[in-house]
Amino acid sequence: MPKKKGGSTSTLIIRYGARAGEVAAVAARELAEGLAKMLGGGASAASDPALDARTILVSSGAEAPVGPNKMSDDGFQISRPGRDSIAITSGNERGLLHGAYDLMERVGARFVAGAPANFPEASRDALAKLKPYAVTPAFKRRAMASDIMTWNYTHADRLAQHLKFDREFIPWMARRGINGFEYIRHAHDTKQRIDELTALYIAYGVGVEYGGHVLQILMPREQFALHPEYFPAGKNGERSAKGNLCASNPDALRMVTDGALRYARDCPENELLHIWGADVREGAWCRCAQCKKLSPHLQYMTIVNAVGAALASAGSTPVAYLAYHDTLDPDRKLRPLPNVHFEWAPRERCYIHAIDDGDCAINPRYLESLKRYLEIFDGRGHVFEYYADAILFGGIGFATPTTIARDLRAYKGLGIDSICNLTFGAYSVLAYPLNLEAFVRGTRSSKFSASGLIAECAANRHPKAADAMGKAYRHVERAASMVLDYADVMCPYEMTTEHAAAKKPLIEKAFAQFEHAVKLANATHEKYGDALAGAEEELWSYSFEVLSGIGDYIRAHQEGGIVKHTLGQGAIAQIAGALEHIHNIEADRKGTWGAYDLEWLREMWLDGLRKNLGAFQIKMGKLL
Repeated sequence: MPKKKGGSTSTLIIRYGARAGEVAAVAARELAEGLAKMLGGGASAASDPALDARTILVSSGAEAPVGPNKMSDDGFQISRPGRDSIAITSGNERGLLHGAYDLMERVGARFVAGAPANFPEASRDALAKLKPYAVTPAFKRRAMASDIMTWNYTHADRLAQHLKFDREFIPWMARRGINGFEYIRHAHDTKQRIDELTALYIAYGVGVEYGGHVLQILMPREQFALHPEYFPAGKNGERSAKGNLCASNPDALRMVTDGALRYARDCPENELLHIWGADVREGAWCRCAQCKKLSPHLQYMTIVNAVGAALASAGSTPVAYLAYHDTLDPDRKLRPLPNVHFEWAPRERCYIHAIDDGDCAINPRYLESLKRYLEIFDGRGHVFEYYADAILFGGIGFATPTTIARDLRAYKGLGIDSICNLTFGAYSVLAYPLNLEAFVRGTRSSKFSASGLIAECAANRHPKAADAMGKAYRHVERAASMVLDYADVMCPYEMTTEHAAAKKPLIEKAFAQFEHAVKLANATHEKYGDALAGAEEELWSYSFEVLSGIGDYIRAHQEGGIVKHTLGQGAIAQIAGALEHIHNIEADRKGTWGAYDLEWLREMWLDGLRKNLGAFQIKMGKLL
């Protein structure tokens, strides 16, 4: 861009279409503010009736007409219609937003999860040097997900704490190209969304999706007294208010579809309705005389197809069938309606290896199930991943960016264009920053360097100690590569004896890696007063002590008598005591999940460890 005489930078005018909506206006305004901070001089945003709603024009002098817009969906193009102007064009307003942020990143801006946007001073001719380019995201749907209960919305102070985080995280998602957010509701939830955030999602072009484990809500439990025939029968033939519903009862199906239609009417902004069964393994489906002839998959499909038909008649959104636990391996008899999609959730997969790694003993089975679902549903599918799942990983701060990078390439190679990542608010940002960064990069372009990502994350999160903290993150990644072939670290008693014996030395090596990371974080904290490094020191100390306890717990199963009991109880006590390190992390960094939810989760965890101190009964290869 040219300069005025005397050396001062010309004022930048960022124009957007007068007929555009709020998202384009936000894009233009934030682009003006960011460029002004980086380049100096003035910058302002203004609507222009001559511009298309899918165009933003940045200029500091004479303007030239913008060429034809050939982009679709969220794809965007940066072009130069004239010497003194840059145009952003996209298939929709959300693409303009993503293009504006991408342009600022290329000028020098940095958008780091859990930190304010950073607009460092840049060369005044940075825009002039920018060459035209275009971006078509690798995945059309790039979403995050969270359980509604983690907002702790029945406690005003806890809700306020989470909302403070959300008001930074939602803009961050938009800045990094995320275009969807999935609320997961459970049977005890009284909310289907967090109303305080609706306007923010709209402003930043983030689509919202509702539902989750809602069959028990759509079939109200209070109906059991009047209509026990609506509810599932157990092996003994007795009906119970627990579980899902009787898929063979037409009145029960009608009640569920009526509830789904109310969802659609009450939430017109919903882009995909997730109708999931109870979040349990084995036992939530009906075994009455009619239903026992049907597999869990076919019972579930009967329900989801009924909902899909009702929604289609109402001209509403598609519906998602969850491939998870009982339904992970598809039944070839499944016949989904055209507006029914599958959502594939491989929670107990291996995260040491990529999903398509043929050398893995676990993942080939998962990959095969995904391919079969793609066939049955004619490609209408979504992947639900667990890269930032604090529950799955027991709150331990793992990093798996290399696995994520290859996963996303594999999913894209199968023709999948929709993927979601489960998060737990601020805790996931603290514990899994590399995984979040790998996800946002890989869903836009699968061609990125995991090694380069680690170095950049360290530099952005710890600018005064980038080298040391880059080494720390690599130690954390090595630890993950030794542990996460058995994804649920909370249940070591479900390993076979052989698997546990092989795993114990690897766990010992893993907690040694965390010990190295702790020392590097401590040195960074002490030398530079780096508060984030101090929080990571506590997180990784917690991780070290938990893994050490798990190692001793496994060792206890190799002993007998009083030695087994003493060693096992000591291991459980160590895991319990490790939580003190999380207590030491400031509330805003660990979020509501670290401050409150991890407390009750720990009690469930410890209870399982105590009850199963003599276990190890699962057969090799059987999933959780």
